[in-house]
Amino acid sequence: MSCLAYGCSTIKNTGSQEIITIDQRSVTTEEFLYVFEKNNLNQNLEVVTEDDVRDYLDLFINFKLKVLEAEAQGLHQDPDFISELEGYRKQLAQPYLTETQFMDSLVKVTYDRLGEEVNASHLLIRVAEDANPADTLVAYRKIEEIRAKVDAGGDFNSLAQQFSEDPSASQNEGQLGYFSAMQMVYDFENAAYGLNINEVSQPVRTRFGYHLIKVHDKRASHGKIQVAHILIRANPAIPAQDSLAAAEKAFEIYRLAKKGEDWDLLCRQFSEDTSTKLKGGSLPWFKTGDLSNIPAFEKAAFALVDVNEISQPVKTPYGWHIIRLENRLGLEPFEELEPRIRANLTRNSRGDLNKQALVKRLKAENNFQEMPQALDIALTHATDSLLQGIWQSDPAWNDQANTLFLINEMSVTLGDFYQYLETNQPFQKGSSAAQKMTGAYSRFSEERLIRYEEQNLSTKYPEYRLLSQEYRDGLLLFQLMEDKVWNKAVEDSAGLNSFFAQHRQLYQWGPRVQATIFNAADQRTLDQVVKFLNEGSMEYLKYDFSGSELSLNKAQIKILDNIARQLKQGSKRYLVLEYPDDAQSKKVRDLLMTHLTNYKIADRVKENNSGNYQGFIAYVASRSPQDLAAKLNEKQPLTLQIENGRFQKGDNPLVDEVPWQPGQRVVEKDGRFILVNIEQVLPAGNQELSEIKGQVISDYQVELEKLWLDELKNKYQVTINEKAVKNVYEMYEK
Repeated sequence: MSCLAYGCSTIKNTGSQEIITIDQRSVTTEEFLYVFEKNNLNQNLEVVTEDDVRDYLDLFINFKLKVLEAEAQGLHQDPDFISELEGYRKQLAQPYLTETQFMDSLVKVTYDRLGEEVNASHLLIRVAEDANPADTLVAYRKIEEIRAKVDAGGDFNSLAQQFSEDPSASQNEGQLGYFSAMQMVYDFENAAYGLNINEVSQPVRTRFGYHLIKVHDKRASHGKIQVAHILIRANPAIPAQDSLAAAEKAFEIYRLAKKGEDWDLLCRQFSEDTSTKLKGGSLPWFKTGDLSNIPAFEKAAFALVDVNEISQPVKTPYGWHIIRLENRLGLEPFEELEPRIRANLTRNSRGDLNKQALVKRLKAENNFQEMPQALDIALTHATDSLLQGIWQSDPAWNDQANTLFLINEMSVTLGDFYQYLETNQPFQKGSSAAQKMTGAYSRFSEERLIRYEEQNLSTKYPEYRLLSQEYRDGLLLFQLMEDKVWNKAVEDSAGLNSFFAQHRQLYQWGPRVQATIFNAADQRTLDQVVKFLNEGSMEYLKYDFSGSELSLNKAQIKILDNIARQLKQGSKRYLVLEYPDDAQSKKVRDLLMTHLTNYKIADRVKENNSGNYQGFIAYVASRSPQDLAAKLNEKQPLTLQIENGRFQKGDNPLVDEVPWQPGQRVVEKDGRFILVNIEQVLPAGNQELSEIKGQVISDYQVELEKLWLDELKNKYQVTINEKAVKNVYEMYEK
């Protein structure tokens, strides 16, 4: 059976043994094993071979070479690096500053409560958390009087509306609705979950004051759900006209879905979420809060009750979603939910309970000794300036060297406490100067105990020391890699071009086609598509200027302005003027062109004048397939869908289905008429750098890193302790 990193005597015996030395800098077997096992979590460590160890040792040496080079360049002394590393170390220290048994119990209680939601009302009488005893007693007597009215049969919600000092109570009668664990302060939650339905609590003290709580109902939690969706994209920045078109399209799909059209078919045809459209729009399971970045989606999804129930289109920053409920499950298993609960508990008021338990343990472990007489001396200096936040110590005081408390052999003095008082004013708790100083002393002693523990974590816990080292080395490596490899590959255009030229044979296209796919709802729409392709354009907007006088009226000017706007919106649009070859028509033509000259679109005007035309017609024509779709979708948003691009085999099943020859091919699929227009067949050949620049940059980064590592291996002397390496793989063999 395999021996894991810190659980067997073999590693303990070899932990301080050097496995490699780089320029007199030694690295221990302990560190190598820590990183090796952490990065091979998916490998069966019971079958580790010598080759496995040596292969990873090569990677480990490369890693350490880069870190040593970062130190040689002084990156470890950079203030930004030091600050960032300190932030990480504080995060890493958190599990070691948590009372495991206490927190385990709290997590279990919280999980049990998450299985239930409570509907309650409350009545609040405010009193400050640090109020003096007299004010606290006044508030307590007041809420006791109200409690007596409840006992006498008074309506709780009416009493809340009349007496509660929660500002919202006048409107909601103190009703809070449904809530679950971790949504209220801990004392309030404790009381609420301990009540039966229709029961009213005794006065409950929280940081807000005294509460009376009445529970109206309890129900099982919503658990988690799985939904499918059809997405019509419409980000907030698109023009209003396009946004409206997207909404109309979404509501048309919703109408078809409610009518009973096949959901999977609608999804394949119309959803613009490419990652889910071919699998019925199905999304991963999620819980309340998992989609907090798109609350409208989450709210609509959880509002669905029955499996296969479909929501109306819901707007989010991504566009319009039609949502269907696929499945619903109850609360997740404890093992899945535990990490999230634990993280939440450390961030809210329950963390204070854990801190109290931690401080109690640290006092016992570190021989914490208080000197009450020293605190008494400090209290003689508690003046009203503490209430104002302007308290200062006097250098003439001769008590500053007195020991206030001991942590093991470390003395913390009154002078240290006075400095803390000056720096951390004003203090929130305490209605008198003595109260404020006493409270400040409690926080000061707690902070010093925890800081002492933090400073000794590396000595006390080897795994913390190694994890801190890993983060330190990782940050250094990131900074150096950014300079030597990642940014260089992006910024060194000459080097990138040279690399691309030398490796041209690696970047090749397979055979491709340039094609446009027209997905039509019916034969009539398909006929219009064919006409468009055969004629090369379509009539977009048409206006009649026949009988115009020698000047333009307001309506005609408005029409011309609209024509100009339409032309500006599409590069494939142009204006056609059709008129007979006579003097009057030419005057009209000159009037129109004079006005349009201001818009600088003369090069996009096409004129047809002959004896075949009657009257004067102006129309906007377009060679754009998207304009064709926009016109056909005006009344029915799903009439025509268009996709255009270059496709290799496997990129699009519709393109794969037709012969790869220029021309039009019609395929009937899922009740719709699909026309695939192959415009050009492109042979296999070289890819251009502009087409695949991202991939080339990635490959160039690999090349730069390899060359850099070669330089480092020449710069630094690496020595491998073969005996230590042998001990490692023999340990696994045992």
